[in-house]
Amino acid sequence: MTGTSFSRRRLLTGATAAVAGLALSGCVGRMEGDYAQVSGQVPERFGRRQRVVLWSAFTAHNAEVLQTIIDGFNAAQQDIYCEIQLFPGYPALDSKLAASFAVGQVPDLVTLSDVNWNRYFLAETLEPLSGYFDAGFRADAFHPRFLAEGTIRDQVYWLPWARSTPLFYYNKEIFAAAGLPDRGPKTFTELREWGRQLKGFKYRGSPIKMRGYTGKDDWYFQGSSWAFDGSYSEGMASRLDSEQTVAALEFDRAFIHDDQMAYLAGDINADFAAGVTATICNSTGALTSLLKAAEFEFGAAFLPEQDAPGVPTGGSGLAIMRNSTKTRKQATWELVKYLADKGAPEWSLNTGYLPVTTSSLNSPKIKERNAATPAYQVAQDQLTRARQADVMRRYVNETISEMLIVLQKVYASNADPREALREANRTLGPAVQRVLPKYQRLVAS
Repeated sequence: MTGTSFSRRRLLTGATAAVAGLALSGCVGRMEGDYAQVSGQVPERFGRRQRVVLWSAFTAHNAEVLQTIIDGFNAAQQDIYCEIQLFPGYPALDSKLAASFAVGQVPDLVTLSDVNWNRYFLAETLEPLSGYFDAGFRADAFHPRFLAEGTIRDQVYWLPWARSTPLFYYNKEIFAAAGLPDRGPKTFTELREWGRQLKGFKYRGSPIKMRGYTGKDDWYFQGSSWAFDGSYSEGMASRLDSEQTVAALEFDRAFIHDDQMAYLAGDINADFAAGVTATICNSTGALTSLLKAAEFEFGAAFLPEQDAPGVPTGGSGLAIMRNSTKTRKQATWELVKYLADKGAPEWSLNTGYLPVTTSSLNSPKIKERNAATPAYQVAQDQLTRARQADVMRRYVNETISEMLIVLQKVYASNADPREALREANRTLGPAVQRVLPKYQRLVAS
């Protein structure tokens, strides 16, 4: 039940450095179409078709679901062949994509995370998409909240695909046996009170904790900071060391180290499924796998509030590379149309990610699933409280890696939240100044 340690050197190299450098230099000045297509393999029966390459960060089950959808696209028409090239997660994909620009070879469609796409936008490598929509395929085919997150100055650059929010998951058996209500806590204060009530309780013969924290993703703390009326930034002005953001992290520190009813977990999913912890906060995209892994009934609820809602959107979307040929981009758009109409319902149904298109929101199969397993509907309903990440987290590449260091210090070592956040703020200052000119030119209103 101990977390993995992180060093600043490790976190600020690799994909982080590559994408940060790309955002500064960009690909400005190169003519449209002078990037070759990345190499790959095309089955002989598809040899006469226009090839489109999709780079995907999905693995295991989700990769299999995506391949099935793409197989459907390849079978549905005779002009285009889509080849998926897989990467073991977003960092690996980001590193390879940043490197691909250096050699002038790029894929056509890429799954970019909710924060990394912004940095490729600053590098001016993403194709503007608003002009591709027409009467037969309009922008309102996508969920308006998610579509807005991929829009800058009224131009769409990033289309929703595998989108999610965190949910509050709780073990119903533990809650019932401990006399807790069959619901999520309304506030963080109530969560802490319930943790104290659970102290000393044993589940299946073993002592348990109230919550398992992850130190591998600051996404959850981004939401917690909002719940305490804090944030990472207001525009590009940092609020990391504001009283409110410090209060959010102090809550976590006290819950772990003073109450000793929470802990830094190596794998929150595995611990929850094993009954080690009564609750976790995890992605809506984890719901399907948790249903398979847990041997007990669990509930899913909105995230707790405090002074305000604190629900961050996350996941990934689709972006077309700007420096590709016109022919390849038009073929890629045909793939996008298929994914929005035919692929999106199948994707949401089989992965647990939120429906992001009209076709998936209206899918009878998804509605039936939600009725049979209400947790899926809870995830959709919580969208009314959700918002995208703060500007600094989206555009300053080092923010996430620096915050992971902060969380490790506080969760694992009981560091003072105020000092940890102040140090992060000082460290990030030069990075903010480096990105600021491009942000002001391309993004700021």
